[in-house]
Amino acid sequence: MGTVQAAPRRRTSAGEGAQWRRVIRRELAWILALKFAALALLWLLFFSPAHRSHVDSDAASLQFALTGVADARMEPLRQPNKEKPRD
Repeated sequence: MGTVQAAPRRRTSAGEGAQWRRVIRRELAWILALKFAALALLWLLFFSPAHRSHVDSDAASLQFALTGVADARMEPLRQPNKEKPRD
């Protein structure tokens, strides 16, 4: 039986080796630019300041069906005293 020899490697010049890297770099740059543009468009459509509404305390209390804004002088709710059982 004869021995199998590996096919000789084809040597590439420095220009051919750098060309595929240049192509990949260009394609990745385009993909990243498109992704950034898509994210910017989503932000403009859904999260920009034009889509935010102003909410004040009166509107919030109406939304939650509260009768009025709590007064700062009101006393906090008191907890019932829990006495320790006597032995």
